[in-house]
Amino acid sequence: MTDAALVRRRFLAGTTIDDLKAYMEPFADRLGYKFNTETEFVDEVLASEIEILELTGDVYCPCRVRTGDPKEDAKIVCPCIPFFRDQFAGLSKCWCGLFILKSIDDGGELLGVIDEPKDPVDVPVFRLDDLPPGQIRHVKVGRRDIAVARVGDEFFALANVCRHAFAPLAEGFMDGYTVMCPWHGWRYDVRDGTTDHPDADVRTFPVSVVEGEVFVTLSPRG
Repeated sequence: MTDAALVRRRFLAGTTIDDLKAYMEPFADRLGYKFNTETEFVDEVLASEIEILELTGDVYCPCRVRTGDPKEDAKIVCPCIPFFRDQFAGLSKCWCGLFILKSIDDGGELLGVIDEPKDPVDVPVFRLDDLPPGQIRHVKVGRRDIAVARVGDEFFALANVCRHAFAPLAEGFMDGYTVMCPWHGWRYDVRDGTTDHPDADVRTFPVSVVEGEVFVTLSPRG
């Protein structure tokens, strides 16, 4: 079986660099990223991805090695930001630097190998307008499953698991500052993760909003 048989082709033959830019830019923007300001570097990386596309049927990251396992390799299809949110936020870029945080003015400073910081990092998760008041949604950040809730203009983040039967709280129902578990109705205060059931509180994470982007503050991996 060839590599191309392992994936469904996302792009037609003849796909250009401009086609990839038009496809990727709105998605990366939703995640708090933009193309690197070094335009020649961007074109070089995307040209490599087009070569990979012709060989494999998808735009795998040119600086990662495919394992041959389709589920694992799906995590390195560009843009792979959702699978490595915390790591990339610590670096301020994706591995190769094709995408950088929108707050970065000069992407040229982020080319090459950069050490990940040991201090907590602010991880962009979505735009302010992507979550209406009174709603809650799930975000995957590295190995963490987090529920982000909005009450008015306030945002809160907590572990996305009810301690009763491990239901996803992000699928629950918001009532003021309370989220009700979708399976059995256990109530959690989104401000501090507390519940009226013994030994069942969940962890919370700091949240900030900067220039229309919602960030969750997390400690580095490990």
